[in-house]
Amino acid sequence: MAVKLIALDMDGTTLNDGHMVSDQNRAAIDEALRRNIVVTVCTGRSNTELAPIIAVLPEVRYFINGNGCKIYDKKMDKVILSEPLSFSAANTIYRIVREYPVMLEVYTDNQIYTSKSCYDHANKYVPAQFLQLILDTRTPLENLKALFRPDWQKLIYKINIFYNNVENFEAIRERCKDLPAEMTGSTEANLEFNSLTASKGRALSKLASILKIDASEVMAIGDGSNDISMLKYAGY
Repeated sequence: MAVKLIALDMDGTTLNDGHMVSDQNRAAIDEALRRNIVVTVCTGRSNTELAPIIAVLPEVRYFINGNGCKIYDKKMDKVILSEPLSFSAANTIYRIVREYPVMLEVYTDNQIYTSKSCYDHANKYVPAQFLQLILDTRTPLENLKALFRPDWQKLIYKINIFYNNVENFEAIRERCKDLPAEMTGSTEANLEFNSLTASKGRALSKLASILKIDASEVMAIGDGSNDISMLKYAGY
C-alpha cells in the first residue's frame, strides 16, 4: 500500500551531528509533503527542547514528543494526547535514581528541571554533541525534591538520566524494571522513563487513527531503543 504518514525520529536520525536537517533530508521531507504524505516528528524531545525542531520544520503540523507522552497539533495550537507518569512511579524513580551519581532531569508541561549542581557540571554526564542543547533548555533548581511532593502542581511527563558509568545504568535498570514505567533510551548515555501508556508506537497509532490511516500505510524511521515501538507498529 502507498505510504500516507511518515514518522521521523530527530536526534541521530533526521538531524545531523550539528542538530541540523541536512539538505538531503530536507529535500526528502519536502518531496513527501508535495505528495500529500503527512510527515510527523516523533522524538524524545519535548518542551523547550522541541522549539528548535518546530522552527526548522515549519511546514510540519503534528509533533509526537517526549517519547509519545504528548501529541502537539501546531496548527490548532493544542495538545491532543497527554500521558504523564503517575505520581507514585515518578516519586519511586526519583528515590532510586538519586542514590547514584547521575544527572537527573524532570520533564513537566513547560519546563525541564535538573539540579543546579548537575547543571553546573553537565559536561561530566552529557555527550558533547548535546551539551549546548542541555545548557540552553534546562532550568536548574537547588533541590529537585520539591518536584516530588504531593502538593506539586505540575504533571511529570518524563524523567531522564544521563550517566557516565555503565554499572550505575545496569543497577538502576534492575531496580526499576518492575515499576509501572516504560524504560527506553535515545543515546548510549541516557535512560528515559515514561508512563506505561506512553510510547512512540502508541502515540503514532493514535495519530494514524485520528487521520484515518492504517498501520500498513505508515513509515517510521528511528535509531534508538525509544524508537522500537513505532518501528514495530509501522508497515514500513
